[in-house]
Amino acid sequence: MKKSIFFLLLIMFYAAVGLAQNDTIQITSIKTIDPTPFKVPQQKINAPFYQRAIGPLFLAAISIDLMRDSIKYDLQPRFRSVVKDSFRTHVDDWIHYAPVLTMYTADLLNVPAKNTVWNQTKFLIISEAITSGIVWSLKVGLGIQRPNNGGYTAYPSGHTSQAFVQSQVLFNEFRETAPLLASSGFLFSISTGALRVLNNRHWVPDVLLGAGIGMLVTNAVYYFEPLKNWNPFHKKKNKHSQLDVTFAPRIGSSFLGGHLNFKF
Repeated sequence: MKKSIFFLLLIMFYAAVGLAQNDTIQITSIKTIDPTPFKVPQQKINAPFYQRAIGPLFLAAISIDLMRDSIKYDLQPRFRSVVKDSFRTHVDDWIHYAPVLTMYTADLLNVPAKNTVWNQTKFLIISEAITSGIVWSLKVGLGIQRPNNGGYTAYPSGHTSQAFVQSQVLFNEFRETAPLLASSGFLFSISTGALRVLNNRHWVPDVLLGAGIGMLVTNAVYYFEPLKNWNPFHKKKNKHSQLDVTFAPRIGSSFLGGHLNFKF
């Protein structure tokens, strides 16, 4: 029974993540000009933002429902029944960086991505910054104590939120060109959330809300693409402000000169 609850929670994570990725619509059109052979081409377009928000909001709703003391306190020992009470690992402090390392490794290997490395980094930083601001505001404002009787900064989980930001960035960049690579980041983010509970650092609702916030913010950033065209390292050429000067010398038996050309 206890192990079934553990796997049920993991399945819940996977189901919500799957819903979060439903951000494209298939549009079918029929060409009548060439009836043979008959083909129905498929075209993908961006769906409304609310479709990208379904999964994250689903996680948040579950989290809020599980915050009731009668459920939250009962879930913790059941979830942690798969390990000893003394269980402690620092793996969760490091594996939440794995998705972003995977992304940059794929860039080095020239795996085609949605954006340039500069825009990838830009969207990652923006997503991380907004997510951190929301998470820490909730931590301080709500003041929920951690299950190990630690500080009053349990809800939501910061590690989990950052892990899901990175896995969502990885997914958004490579979903079209390398689906398996794109989805691999969620293995690390889900594991991060699970380990935060197994380490008794967070309640189950903490990691669910952290995951929801991380995915929701990242999908919003990729939908609206703030500062997409901003690149201080790229200097645009201005044809009206540049002067191109060329000089071609000419030497003859009775003259010495050349051609001087100015291009504005």
